[in-house]
Amino acid sequence: MRFFICKDPSKFTKHSYKQYGEWCYYHDDKVSVWECDDYMVLYSGYLIEGDIEDACERWSFKDENGNFFAVKLTKQNFEIGVDYFQQHKIFVAREYGTEITNWLPWMTIRESDMTRHNLGEGRELTPEQSVTFYRHINTYCPDYYDYWGDAKNALQEEKWTDLDALADYIHECMEQHSNLIKSRFKNRFISLSEGIDSVLQSQYFYDDPQYMYNVVPCRADKEGLIWKQLTAKNFPNVTFDQYDTDYGIVDVFQYLKDSSSRTVDSIPTIKQIVKHKPDVVLYGVNGDEMFFKGLFSHLHMLALENKDERYLEQVIRDAVEPKRLHYGASYTLGNQTTPQDYINEWFDEWLTYPDINWDKIEDGLLDIMTPKTYNKHLTCNNDVITTSLYNDRRIYHEVFKTPKSFLLGDVMDSPIQRKLLDRFDYEFLTPHKDAVLASYEGMRYVIPQATLQRDIEQNL
Repeated sequence: MRFFICKDPSKFTKHSYKQYGEWCYYHDDKVSVWECDDYMVLYSGYLIEGDIEDACERWSFKDENGNFFAVKLTKQNFEIGVDYFQQHKIFVAREYGTEITNWLPWMTIRESDMTRHNLGEGRELTPEQSVTFYRHINTYCPDYYDYWGDAKNALQEEKWTDLDALADYIHECMEQHSNLIKSRFKNRFISLSEGIDSVLQSQYFYDDPQYMYNVVPCRADKEGLIWKQLTAKNFPNVTFDQYDTDYGIVDVFQYLKDSSSRTVDSIPTIKQIVKHKPDVVLYGVNGDEMFFKGLFSHLHMLALENKDERYLEQVIRDAVEPKRLHYGASYTLGNQTTPQDYINEWFDEWLTYPDINWDKIEDGLLDIMTPKTYNKHLTCNNDVITTSLYNDRRIYHEVFKTPKSFLLGDVMDSPIQRKLLDRFDYEFLTPHKDAVLASYEGMRYVIPQATLQRDIEQNL
């Protein structure tokens, strides 16, 4: 689903192109074109509700719900639309004439344009977070979404006092979304882990091929493997691979095609996608955010609700202690790191006595609650739509709209997800989250070396 747009026809040396006004453009057969008298739209993806061609006609993509990108061309100008969860990358540059594409190696790049060698990590929700290795190229960052404002407004709205009714609504939306995916994509790849987000999503694709992997070495060690194996036994069609990070640098050179990727821990999934060549990938991102079950979000909210600095630390410790066995109370399986270790880490970072910055703590909470954009790295690198049932604007903020007593109570044990799993008679056993803290030593640092020559070639 790749495309390239510019105003210089000499840049097309390997593909034929079409013209619209001043624009020259190329697209493959996964990209569609809609056209009227005043403008045309190149687009790909799907809407969860509504018709995507109607969205092209109205140019209403900022209000739509789904997984898509769209580029509107008038005779001289352009506009870009991406879905709320930014599951597609669009690159824009003007150094060598205006260039717009979702495949960075098609852009005009010279070796001297590389001014960065490490992009760091982050959610890429601001222009500052959306740079590439190249001084003149940024990943497009939409300015029409207000992630922090949406989260803040949702927290101020107490809509759901009946958690069973909320679970019913979430199930209805996830079932409709999954049925839409099944109707549109025949060859589906369902990423499966031992975590509750993944296990719940996979219930809606129970008979589809599920793909798991185990990373060695990692902090959870054998305990993590045990829960993965137990999970795999609960699905009828599971491919289970072992991933050894000792071969990670070799895999970066072989499988990482997108130099703007900010994460290498998806390499095991990237390899599986390359091997199985699906039409769509289900990757269960944003379950933590949607269900508000992470320890750090809990600590931020506890602090904001208890601002008496004399007793704050003790109040937080007393509140978390009875919840230390909740699913979201830790980030690693095994006994190496306890909830108390994470709490101490949080205190050191956020409780800056004598002048605690409460605005910073609130901003930190809202930042945690904004969507992760991991999917776009898989979409871009493997040229396959990558989506999540949690990436749905109808449901993403709904748990935030429950009473404070719930958000400050048992939310870390994710009771709503457990209610949903009960519908499938699934007994969830994994004791708590595992962030798969593995050693990816050196992999991130070779990305420039692994991708530069491809990027600077005349690929189009």
